[in-house]
Amino acid sequence: MKVTRTPSPNACQHCGIDPRTHARQWTPDAGWHTWEQPTQAQIKTRMRARRVNRKEN
Repeated sequence: MKVTRTPSPNACQHCGIDPRTHARQWTPDAGWHTWEQPTQAQIKTRMRARRVNRKEN
């Protein structure tokens, strides 16, 4: 069984961490940041990836 972790659709646009547990995070691209709303394209991509992963598992 292949297990792949896909960020939830509403996770931070920079790091993929859920808003409830995000606080401040550091990434090379964004530096120190607080949670930021993902773009509509990111949400759509994440939803599709989760659907594919659900079917494979």
